[in-house]
Order: sequence, then structure tokens, then C-alpha cells
Amino acid sequence: MNLNGEQEEIVEIIERLSRTSDSAKKDKRFSWNRFNGNVACNVIKDYLNRHLKVKGLKAVGPAYIKGHPNEFDILVVDDSANPEKYTDAYDHKAVHVIIELKSHGAFSENALTRIKETFDYFVRQYPVRCIYIAIRESGKPKRAKSKNFVKLTRNMLAPHEVFVLCDSRTKELYHGQWEKILESISL
Repeated sequence: MNLNGEQEEIVEIIERLSRTSDSAKKDKRFSWNRFNGNVACNVIKDYLNRHLKVKGLKAVGPAYIKGHPNEFDILVVDDSANPEKYTDAYDHKAVHVIIELKSHGAFSENALTRIKETFDYFVRQYPVRCIYIAIRESGKPKRAKSKNFVKLTRNMLAPHEVFVLCDSRTKELYHGQWEKILESISL
């Protein structure tokens, strides 16, 4: 399968397994955001690991870097790395890439600011790369005054890389994003 086909498959699986806002509205006591994020994380890890194994790497998460309280959606670590006993915390020497993953993009500019600050901190502390992946995000707003969140996210998180697999409104795939993610992670 080519990488655009793989990207389409990833989005289809996440769409099929995620709870929609319609189903969430029926049961107002609970939000499905964490569940949907968990689905996205597990699918992305599975597909990443199909490519990383040959490079001696693996995708794990949610996970931590020893000595820091931040939980990361996905860490790309050495294949031989194991977390500290009784934890999901990996030694920073084994961590190559930190991935922030959103199933529906960031909810606010404040959230993007916090992500940027976290990315900047870890890049200063360790030789890691930080990337942001949104499965769906609004990049083609319907109204002229609406925000293009793909562009906003890329601008706010620069110089860190931002990848978006499909448009949340039109459902159109942003072809080539999965391939670029794999290229970015390849060390």
C-alpha cells in the first residue's frame, strides 16, 4: 500500500472508532474527547511501529520522560528502551521524538501556546524533536472571517513541525502528510 493509501486508512479507522459529537450529545453527562484521543493515539502508534521497527525505534505512549511530570501522547524511543519499573517513564537518552497528537486539533490558542512552551522546553533540555499531529483540523473555513486553524497552528508552533491528515469540515485528505510524518521521524 502506498503512503497516501495508508493515510486514508488511518483516518477511516479513527473516524469509524471515534464517537461523534451527535452520539456525545445524546449522553450529556460524559465527553468522548479522551476516548477519541485514545483511539487516535493507538492507531497512530500501530501505524508508526510498522515503519519504525526497521530503524530500531518504537512508538510508545502515553508516556513520560524520567524526571518530568509531562505526559506525552507518543514518544519515539529506541526499540530496546524500557520504562522505569512500575512507570511509563523513559530515560531521556532513549527518546528521539515527542509527539503531541490531537484527534480534532487544538481547542484554543492558549492550548497551542502551552504546547509550544512544552516543545521549546524539551528541545532546549535534550536532543529531541517535537512534532504535532492533528488527525482532523479546519484548514478550509466556510466563512471568510473564520480562522484557518491549520495555518494558525503551524504559525503558533513554529519552528516545530505540524502535520494534519484531513480537513475536519470537508473531510478532504491532505495528501502526503503521513509520508512527511514518517520522513520527519526517520532519524
